[in-house]
Amino acid sequence: MLVKKVFQEAASCCSFCNEQDVAALEIHHIDENNNHNELKNLILVCSSCHSKITHGDTSQADVMLQKRIIQFQCKSNHDDSDVPSQSVNVSNTTNSGIIANVVNIKGKKSPKMHYPDSSIGADTIKKGYIDYLYGKYLEFRKADKSFGANSHARKFFPGELHTTINKKFKAKTFFIHESRFEELIDYMHGRINATILGKRNLSRGSRNYSSFEEYKLEQTGNS
Repeated sequence: MLVKKVFQEAASCCSFCNEQDVAALEIHHIDENNNHNELKNLILVCSSCHSKITHGDTSQADVMLQKRIIQFQCKSNHDDSDVPSQSVNVSNTTNSGIIANVVNIKGKKSPKMHYPDSSIGADTIKKGYIDYLYGKYLEFRKADKSFGANSHARKFFPGELHTTINKKFKAKTFFIHESRFEELIDYMHGRINATILGKRNLSRGSRNYSSFEEYKLEQTGNS
């Protein structure tokens, strides 16, 4: 019932990019607490936008703002026709307020994430490779669902890998010091290889991902 309410509130499309493919839609916990299952803490997003949120490219403030917008739009759609129409205006200013029947939800857009010079996120090639591996992991985990009712494949949260990395390395993925890059990619390689599809590929002699050296060569074009 709660899931149905989340879909209804967002008109069954991603709250950020309006993706309508049901297979791509997921529910994100705004406070990142998977046990906090209340409508006010849940927002419908596609897997791509979900990844941006868990990576930190979309801030929690932006997610909360978007949640307020769709809540207002949902309420407006269910109001009686004789109630004066209202509109939501979003602008890049720091003021906020309610004027007549126009609700102005205004907020300064969060700047792009800045990573410390010594972090993995500060190196575009290393960051890109981690993004690439994360995408591979999502691809393989989703593919696992096609192999039947397996406990490993049944319960899957797109942000789980980043949460686990945070706990293991005691830092958010892209804030991890560059000296631990090899350790991080070894861990991510292991997670990909441990999926059902990953194990099948390895048993058949197929590779699950490109190496960092191959990725770097492809990105830079250097021999």
